[in-house]
Amino acid sequence: MNKTIGLIKSAALMSLFLLTVFSNYVSAEIDNPYDLVTDSNLNSSWSAIESYWLSGEAGHFTGVNDVDIKHLIFKHSDEIGAVVISSGRTETYLKYKELIYNLGRSGYTVYIHDHRGQGFSGRMTKDLQKGHVWDFNNYVTDLKTFYDLSVAPNKHEKLYLLGHSMGGGIATLYIEKYQSDFRAAVLSSPMHQPETGIPNAVVCAGANLTTSIRDIFIFLFDWEPRYAIAQGPYKKKPFTVNDPYTMTHNQQRYEAIQSLYDKNDEVKIGGITSHWLANACSASEQLLENTASIRTPVLVFQAEEDIAVTVAGQKTFCENLALAGEIRCEGGQPDVIRGAYHELFIESDEYRIPVLTKTLQFFEKYSQSTTEH
Repeated sequence: MNKTIGLIKSAALMSLFLLTVFSNYVSAEIDNPYDLVTDSNLNSSWSAIESYWLSGEAGHFTGVNDVDIKHLIFKHSDEIGAVVISSGRTETYLKYKELIYNLGRSGYTVYIHDHRGQGFSGRMTKDLQKGHVWDFNNYVTDLKTFYDLSVAPNKHEKLYLLGHSMGGGIATLYIEKYQSDFRAAVLSSPMHQPETGIPNAVVCAGANLTTSIRDIFIFLFDWEPRYAIAQGPYKKKPFTVNDPYTMTHNQQRYEAIQSLYDKNDEVKIGGITSHWLANACSASEQLLENTASIRTPVLVFQAEEDIAVTVAGQKTFCENLALAGEIRCEGGQPDVIRGAYHELFIESDEYRIPVLTKTLQFFEKYSQSTTEH
């Protein structure tokens, strides 16, 4: 028996050794010119990440309809530029600790806020877990308020916008309306069209009809907005290997994010309301129609195995932008990250490092006056 246990332990230790060697080998094979945190050194880097996180300056402002919006600012004493992050649906700025650390190490001041209805910002429903918004453009107005009150006064010479998922859709609407605030914008898996698994025209028509009817009862009887069909409260989902619904191949980062939600009940967000869906549909039509107004250079990253947003919407956006004038998506089309899931910023090295490397290179490309490119 003891001999058997000893053999099992030896085999386990050898497996761990080989896994460590393989991880280091894979990380070493990936071009990493900015010395970004890798899968193999993430654990050893957490102390530094947490220390940098504590340097953030917390604040808040009043958004549309008096909703309280929380934000953080990470100032760099010798910055080469500044980045404003627009995060995705259900997210809180806590999720961006590693990304903010990487941006800070690369020389950037970083600004980030929690969108209305999620994270630590104010809610618009009695059920605090409902993913809700009355008007998608309120997200854009909040971002503009954040820019005017907290970003612009610092007079950054080089300022960039970084949007992920829903935040990418918000960022797109922003640069369509405010053409001169940022030198360049990077959109990671942007929500240029929501993904529902059913043709968008059908879903959007149903969502618009449903919200129109419910708005009458909300107005007359002070009803609470309802979850959309098949949506409900927050549910913790365990990581499953090769399951695109976990949105990342990286179990370590996935479980680290889940742990943050476990420790902060107030940031837990469930499914969307029919109002959110109807407004997302309208926002999608708006941003695809108004590409001609964009004057900001754009880099779009498309996760090949994305199931959270449509890749067709991203392709249409870049096609429309190319038809509109001289400003085009970098490379003329979305930069497809082969095999990647939706969450590019918390993906495994083979997907995440190229995305962040190209992001930083894109910012550097536009570090001079945009008129020179």
